[in-house]
This record gives sequence, structure tokens and C-alpha cells, in this order.
Amino acid sequence: MEDEDDPFRAALADARQLLAPPEARREPVWPALAAACLFAFSAFGFAATVIMAAPVQSPAPPAHDALRGAN
Repeated sequence: MEDEDDPFRAALADARQLLAPPEARREPVWPALAAACLFAFSAFGFAATVIMAAPVQSPAPPAHDALRGAN
């Protein structure tokens, strides 16, 4: 007659429990949604700043351009 507290059977039951397929779990969506909203607002803010910013005006070119050799 077999003993009810057989360590082999207990180890075998533990192994079967570990090998069982995991339960289906849904990942939370809010972190990805929050990141997408942050990037969207950043892009809109950057675009609005670029559109509303005054154009850059450079000073008049120097009389002598040493790089091109023109006078």
C-alpha cells in the first residue's frame, strides 16, 4: 500500500501545476494610450510653435565672401 504523503507524487503534482498553461490575462491599455496622447499633444504643440513663430532674419551678407572667393 502506498503512502499518501509520497514526496515523489507531491513533486509530480507541483511539476504538473507548473507546466499547466497560464491563465489568459489582458494587458492594461491605459499606459499605451497615455503615451500616445502625450506624444500627440507634444507634436501639436511643436507644430503650433513652428507655425506661429516669427521667421528667422539673417543679417546682410558680408562684403567679401572668403569661402567663395567673391569680392
